[in-house]
Amino acid sequence: MSKITSDRHFLPKFDQTLKDGRYTILRKLGEGVTASTWLVRDSIPEKYVAAKILTLEASREPGPVRERDFLRAISERAETSDAEGFDHLPALYDNFTIAVDGDVHGHLCLLQTLYSTSVSALRRSAPTKSLPVYMVRSIIYMTLQALKSLHSLRIVHTDVKLDNVLFSNARFSVDKDLDDYLAAQPAEMDSETGVAKAQPLPHSWGHDTNAHEAEKMTIALIDYGHGEWADKEPEAEGFCALALRPPEILLSSGFGTAVDIWAVGCLTFELMVGRWLFNPEDGGEDWSLEEDHLAKMMELTGQTRFPQPVLDRARLSEKYFDNKGNLLHIPELIPVPIEQAMSNYAIPGLTEEDINEGADFIRACLHLDHTQRKSAEELLKHPFAMKAFSC
Repeated sequence: MSKITSDRHFLPKFDQTLKDGRYTILRKLGEGVTASTWLVRDSIPEKYVAAKILTLEASREPGPVRERDFLRAISERAETSDAEGFDHLPALYDNFTIAVDGDVHGHLCLLQTLYSTSVSALRRSAPTKSLPVYMVRSIIYMTLQALKSLHSLRIVHTDVKLDNVLFSNARFSVDKDLDDYLAAQPAEMDSETGVAKAQPLPHSWGHDTNAHEAEKMTIALIDYGHGEWADKEPEAEGFCALALRPPEILLSSGFGTAVDIWAVGCLTFELMVGRWLFNPEDGGEDWSLEEDHLAKMMELTGQTRFPQPVLDRARLSEKYFDNKGNLLHIPELIPVPIEQAMSNYAIPGLTEEDINEGADFIRACLHLDHTQRKSAEELLKHPFAMKAFSC
């Protein structure tokens, strides 16, 4: 039986085994609201894998549990597909429930591909909080490859953000290398709480890695706990991080794979200049957070009126717009081209050509009408993406 923390997270001991001794827990890799991730050693066959172990509460909820279905679908298709995108999606090796005294459900455990730390952590390590454009192109290209394959399964991620884009475990591709690292850097417990410290595996990249070396980077899009089926009504509400939320979610005007494409556009801007593309503010009695968000979308895309076809099918259009597509409480908009928004940050090394191509790519991701937004497959053919790995 498992011991649990007060917030219902799984709390194992180092060298504790799971599933009748098959898996041995070695260290904590990370922890979120609904799950913790652990480095484990599989004995059949002998290899290192990551165990994502859900909290007791999450193990009962349909969303996080549905992640298992998405990972199964990805793994099954990956076995028969030669599409590059599946190289950038996690594999599900095994799943089972860890029993807990007094709880009928227990902890759901998902055994997945082992990865390193996130692109978000790398971006934040840079002095400008941005990454070189050659690195951005490669990261975005691989993310699009992942989404192309994911969307072919009719799965919408809904939470595409830099925290969910992880670098591969290429530094420890040979088990002996990881054996040696773990011997030199043993797992640690927090002396005050008695809980295992999060110790993610490092990678070999820095924010200043040169273009030639950066071509060796590989990433994967992880965490399907907020995923939805594209052809079904979404089971959750309010998904997507606020800054990455597309207009169709704010207006309730439709749903589909284009939700993820909007996020890619926002992340491209964030990677290139180190700032969020959208950072809406609440205007108190004058306007709402959502209205400010919609206004900024219109200003950056150069559309002073919202597309009528979108408003015609939006359940919440009358809450924010008049019958001519004007915002009710923010009548005056000041268009700011994406090129200008990027140039304002004066990022060293970012050329006018980089800005123009990047801005054009971002615009292709940010069509206000999600039915007109480019697909991942189409965006892979955009000049900005096609220059990835071109050194």
